[in-house]
Amino acid sequence: MKALFVSDNHGDRAILQKIAARFSNEVDIMLHCGDSNLEPSDPVMQPFKTVIGNTDWGLDYPQSRLAVADQERILVVHGHLYQVNFTLTPLMLLAKEQRATIAAYGHTHQLAVEFNQGTLYLNPGSISQPRGQYQNIGGTLAIVTADSNKLDVQYYDRRMQPINDLHFVFLRQ
Repeated sequence: MKALFVSDNHGDRAILQKIAARFSNEVDIMLHCGDSNLEPSDPVMQPFKTVIGNTDWGLDYPQSRLAVADQERILVVHGHLYQVNFTLTPLMLLAKEQRATIAAYGHTHQLAVEFNQGTLYLNPGSISQPRGQYQNIGGTLAIVTADSNKLDVQYYDRRMQPINDLHFVFLRQ
């Protein structure tokens, strides 16, 4: 299973078009962690399974989404309702309740990845307005390749190039 995660484009339609054009034939599913600021009816949003973010005022996206791809149960939230700026505990509790193998979130505009008790927690970072340690990259997205033995996480920049220093492999137990 191969899944693409993007978040926080904040109205930047062009980058989502580029992402879909580049990766739609290479991944099984494309997920958006919120703050798209684009209508669900906008054609650029059609390839993405999307959740609502804190700046998606009046848009009709769900607060959370559970997608199933192959054997993976992928939980997607924006994060603002789960205190991700301070802790992952509320998200971890929801992921456990949903039996998620991958839990993705946005909101912080900072990429993050960790593997905890059989679940991968992933923030793809903001593709358009990055913050924090990696903001000089200019925006990131993540692709997760999962099989029964491992979860492989590769971050990409806005030019759709893999970032060598941001490649992680987590072995399943």
